[in-house]
Amino acid sequence: MSDRFPDVDWWCDRCNAHLNDQPGFDDHKYTWVCTECGYKNSISATNIYESEEDYRNSR
Repeated sequence: MSDRFPDVDWWCDRCNAHLNDQPGFDDHKYTWVCTECGYKNSISATNIYESEEDYRNSR
């Protein structure tokens, strides 16, 4: 199965861990619980930003 969002790196909104590298990560799921801190992250098109600055400005 191919990625729903190819070439997108996903990062935990709480601890900034790289979600793509976590065992079992699948961007077809709409949420992902970070294996580092337990935070429930939303995996959707509305959470894709061009840069970290864009992400910070959206909050």
